[in-house]
Amino acid sequence: MSSARRARVKMKPFKACRNCKSLVDREAEVCPICKSTNFSEDWEGALFVVSPEKSEVAKALGISRPGRYALRVR
Repeated sequence: MSSARRARVKMKPFKACRNCKSLVDREAEVCPICKSTNFSEDWEGALFVVSPEKSEVAKALGISRPGRYALRVR
């Protein structure tokens, strides 16, 4: 497998906001949650929050809006 093909295979479908850890489409220029423009493609784990007011995990992570979030962003 060529290195270009390997790079395409490993590319993640989202990038993560460094400010709020929201996962956004790669084409996004502004985070829909916190309006930051500081993104990282180096993130791990995903959390889908549907009801942040009922989720103990969301409360522990300081998440107050529904959405996709990364567990670790570098």
